[in-house]
Amino acid sequence: MKSLILTALYLARDTLNRWVSRISSPLARVLVVFFLSLCALCFLGSYVITAKALRDKIRTQGGDLVQMMIFSAPGGNATALPTEQELSDLLDVDSMAVRAVGSAMVDQRSVSIFTYDFQRSSQFVPLLSPSAGPCLLCPMDRPVFRPGPRDVRLTGDSTSRTLLVRHLPPDHMLMRLAPDGCIIIPPETAESLTSNRGSTMQRIITRVRNLEGAHSLTRVETYFQNMMRMEGAQGHVISASRMLREMDVVLSNQNQCRAAFCIGIVGIVGILLTALAGMEYRQNEYIYTLMKSFGIHPALLVGAFLVENLLLVGLSFAAAVVTFMQSQQIIVTQFFKMSRYSLKLDEIMPEIHLIAAMLLICIAVSSIPIIAAANREIGRVLK
Repeated sequence: MKSLILTALYLARDTLNRWVSRISSPLARVLVVFFLSLCALCFLGSYVITAKALRDKIRTQGGDLVQMMIFSAPGGNATALPTEQELSDLLDVDSMAVRAVGSAMVDQRSVSIFTYDFQRSSQFVPLLSPSAGPCLLCPMDRPVFRPGPRDVRLTGDSTSRTLLVRHLPPDHMLMRLAPDGCIIIPPETAESLTSNRGSTMQRIITRVRNLEGAHSLTRVETYFQNMMRMEGAQGHVISASRMLREMDVVLSNQNQCRAAFCIGIVGIVGILLTALAGMEYRQNEYIYTLMKSFGIHPALLVGAFLVENLLLVGLSFAAAVVTFMQSQQIIVTQFFKMSRYSLKLDEIMPEIHLIAAMLLICIAVSSIPIIAAANREIGRVLK
């Protein structure tokens, strides 16, 4: 045990002496790994930011929504739709479901009238008037109706009703169902409308919480299609899954570019580490062979070079990560023109793991000539 510690200390001292006497060797490895890693992080970071911006754009345009319309047979019972909690637990989505009960003319505009099931009352009651009466909802970005009370005659009503006009954010799921606005009435009010007797259309809209690609929407689409088939109802499902599939193809092609870029880094760093390690071992081969003749195992000699490269490459890569995270806002703003976006460490972590894995491969490859040289016969070196 004592000899092992003394040998390790000697090898560590020998490494420090080599660094001091030939400063260009460790400096070359540090600078090459640092700048190549920083360039790789900038390249892969631009990919992550682009994908993030694209997903945000898709969400803004409603690409994370799946809408289903069900048409029941005339005079038939409405299809029993799953509850909000059921869809949340099964598909990890937020949802709203309404039933069309007619329309109304407001300022010469046709506005759809929706009602809801009692099991979804907690979603709709906050949208109604303080007295739980009907409410006219319209998007904030197109406030065609002023907020406040308003007299409106609903289809099938003999007298006008006083509705409360509310404005909702344009990305609200109800506004996705009815971009021009809609009237929400409680179920008990809907029963009094004559138009409700022939109501045959139900609509349900879901928003995927974690949009990771087309498969996130396809899963919801498949569920709704199976539900319609089992219920024997007619209808259709609307989503942006086709557009997302095309985006997934583009992102898949970018993954190939990322892999090629990382392979290029492996080639450059691997050649540098292999050449320097082989050169330094040959320069000290006589001393290392003497140590082998005294009983030092070749694995210790190889391990010394592995630890040296791990230390230099690890510190260089850590410095590159810190530099990128500290200066990323400048890079994103000046080069990518995306001042609204920034990367968190967990968002860039897969890329950091990818580069780190490639650098470890470089270190492992650079040890091959050292292993071959360390296992040469002692007599051939000392002759």
